[in-house]
Amino acid sequence: MKVKYIGETKDVKTVSGKDARLDKGMELECMEKEYHSGMTVRVTLASGEHVKIARKELQKIDAR
Repeated sequence: MKVKYIGETKDVKTVSGKDARLDKGMELECMEKEYHSGMTVRVTLASGEHVKIARKELQKIDAR
């Protein structure tokens, strides 16, 4: 499912330890089950890297 990052723009470390940047309004991919089950969500960046983000910083995008 697609989600939008609504937190402040910041530099983060990916799960594999690489540097990445999260920009406000950025669209990301995550598993719907994980989005609804935890306080932190593992999302996939466009590069294919995974980042863990607090769910409160994400907004679900309607799939119409």
